[in-house]
Amino acid sequence: MPVVSPAAYLRVYEPLAAFPAAERGRWQRYAAAGPPSRRAGTRRERVLALVATVHPTLDVADESAFVQWIDGLMFVCPWSTQLRVWQAALEFRGLMPDRVAEAFLPRRIIEPAEVELDRWKARRPALKVHVQTCTWMVPPPWFLLFDPAERSLVTGDTAERSMIYRTTMSLARRRAGRAVEAVEALRASSPDAPGVEGVGELARWLGSFHPQSRVELDYDGLVDLLDDDMLRRDNSVEDIVEAVSALRRGRTDLAVEAYERVLMRWRPLQARESAS
Repeated sequence: MPVVSPAAYLRVYEPLAAFPAAERGRWQRYAAAGPPSRRAGTRRERVLALVATVHPTLDVADESAFVQWIDGLMFVCPWSTQLRVWQAALEFRGLMPDRVAEAFLPRRIIEPAEVELDRWKARRPALKVHVQTCTWMVPPPWFLLFDPAERSLVTGDTAERSMIYRTTMSLARRRAGRAVEAVEALRASSPDAPGVEGVGELARWLGSFHPQSRVELDYDGLVDLLDDDMLRRDNSVEDIVEAVSALRRGRTDLAVEAYERVLMRWRPLQARESAS
């Protein structure tokens, strides 16, 4: 089995009513058949994506979803694995010099994927991906969508060991909006001032989903790199909340300090990626 790099996930679960009728029926049948658990599903989805990258094509054989039931309502987070594999492959290829990229992802593999991706977009202009992934760390902007009280932490020697934040779409959008306003105000007054990169893109991504959706940050495989005490002491959400609050008050110095605490906390895990 391929080695799966430890990763964190930012997921959006849309209410069943947000999907087209044909897709609603598909997800209802899927839920009735018993979908995999969150942890097992994540591992399977990552393996599928990795297998696709070492095959003669980037085709994915399985498309599944995570399902949640809240107050009797069904919420669905499609994996969209095929779409994400194509997007990731094209992004990876674009970041590498042609000669190097050709060794990893030859044009004979990339070009058909690019054609199929364009076809998908033409057939479904509103096509969106419900999952964002990051290996070896949690991107700082993700933290600003949550409140410390929304954390669910399971420690100890158990298969359920996890660190998850969950909130409503309305709260996530409100928090992202405040952060965008704070960063834009700072840059207007001090063009060279530091900001939290990616906040605007994150806010736009959230805006593409149903307003009654749910948002989830899952540390998933990263919990295997952190002991119980480190998980309990992880104040990344608190630090990012403090950074945004300081920006809104015009205290750039305090915002930088809080943001640096987050970067310092995750730097050792990023170093493992380079060493692996």
